[in-house]
Amino acid sequence: MKKKLLHILLLSAVLINATSCKKYLDINSDPDTPQQPDVSSVFPAMLAAIPRGTQYDARYVSKYIQNFAQNAAANAWDLHGHQNYPNPSDIGGDIWRQCYYGLGANLNYIIDNGKRKGQWDYVGAAYALKAMMFQMCTDEYGEIIYTEAFKENTSMFKYDDQQVVYKGIDSLCKLALNYLQRTDLSPSNSLLVRGDYIYDGSNAKWIKFVNGLLAKNFHRMTNKSSYLADSVIYYVDRSFANTQEDFVVPFDATKNDDSNFFGTYRDNLSSFRQTKMIVQLLDGTTFTGTTLGINRDPRLRHMLCASNDTTNGNGGYYGLEPGLADPNGSTSPKRVAAPFGDSIYANPSASRFDPSRGKYLFRDKAVSPVMTYSELQFMKAEAAYKKAGGPDATAYQAYLNGINGHFDFINRAVYPRSNVPIYNTVTISTAQRNAYLVSANVKQSAAALTLTDIMLQKYIALWGWGFTETWVDMRRYHYTDLDPVTGTVVYKGFITPAAIPATNNGKLATRIRPRYNSEYVWNLDELIRIGGTAVDYHTKEMWFSLP
Repeated sequence: MKKKLLHILLLSAVLINATSCKKYLDINSDPDTPQQPDVSSVFPAMLAAIPRGTQYDARYVSKYIQNFAQNAAANAWDLHGHQNYPNPSDIGGDIWRQCYYGLGANLNYIIDNGKRKGQWDYVGAAYALKAMMFQMCTDEYGEIIYTEAFKENTSMFKYDDQQVVYKGIDSLCKLALNYLQRTDLSPSNSLLVRGDYIYDGSNAKWIKFVNGLLAKNFHRMTNKSSYLADSVIYYVDRSFANTQEDFVVPFDATKNDDSNFFGTYRDNLSSFRQTKMIVQLLDGTTFTGTTLGINRDPRLRHMLCASNDTTNGNGGYYGLEPGLADPNGSTSPKRVAAPFGDSIYANPSASRFDPSRGKYLFRDKAVSPVMTYSELQFMKAEAAYKKAGGPDATAYQAYLNGINGHFDFINRAVYPRSNVPIYNTVTISTAQRNAYLVSANVKQSAAALTLTDIMLQKYIALWGWGFTETWVDMRRYHYTDLDPVTGTVVYKGFITPAAIPATNNGKLATRIRPRYNSEYVWNLDELIRIGGTAVDYHTKEMWFSLP
């Protein structure tokens, strides 16, 4: 990171370093352009900036986890390849960019100024976002800059091991809770509602969000003897109580920069296609071995897109295999549809705002989820299962909560800033939900529950948005680890690409390289130290997934 980047507060042009420019600012004071804006005017831009990292990088992570595949053969990311050094590319570097640049210095500004003014609610929320960004960053890149992040007067920064970063995230969360729980707010300065369009200034919901972050932080350690399942359960129980408390970022969809990156207007998913893995999870194949109507998941028609063909027993739903072109060709009615709607093969409204076009989360004015009740319940289910060493009543109830929570997520009718619902025309009916819950897709007793059931239902609930979380899960299970009960792979339906690049040495991808233009340009010596210039660095196993 170049030094000057640390002084530029992205997304708010009025933010100028008043310390280094004090004399200049004294001479050129302008009441219409404040040099020290209130944190309430900075905070909304931080919320809007979150999808910049998560959705941009999802174009690549989504292929590693087989949420999507490219509508062409031999795509490098479908095959678990990478942009290798010295290729001067920032592909896959947007979460890095947001952690250190887009949100980083801005959050420091909110924290420092909020402390001076007694705006403890803003301080706590900013610490929460800081913890979230460091968690996402280390989950994607492994060793990252933490202890020296935002250090002045240097262009080189030390990388910390993940165990250091994880402890730091825990500390940031504890700071967030401390400030969010303070009641001695400055009454004239501290009204979180003025800048918070996620939770409308509810400290209680921000506290639940932080507890969810802590649950994630603890749950990353499932492969280690130090794993604390009780801590995961403790924090999940103090996090979201229902889907209405989900952390979702809304979009106004009035111009390019406030429109969903996955929507039709911005045209970033036109060449992406749903995969065979997600289709078979929803059409009954994976869980039941048949696509008979009784075994079809009612979420299928809301999440995925049907092709023109409707004669194959599953309503015309097809998916690609990684690295392979559409086996049905480019003109067949069976070819896989684009994410924007049934029987749609091209973007229906590129460069034209149309909230009515698109499907599920791939619409101009659909929210971008960051954390959900359903996700956390599946986390609790896995933690309880591992704590008990097998089937467990607590795990089973959380598993059912997770499934029902995702149905509620799809059926939710009201979102912040009047964002559009994500269900397809009408909600999933109670009868449809109940029929699914008693079908062979869902285990009917605690004794029958397996890790495979938990992780695959979580995969469904995170499909299309929870890319980093799913990638963490898959790496914890090394993609192809076996379920100790069934003896088959946990991630049933995952297809190891047949043509993994030679530079991978036969391994699947486990990390993305740090952002080229801030790290390989300015911090190369430190990258060399941690092995970041090796051709197969992207297959080096993460600390969190090691025993």
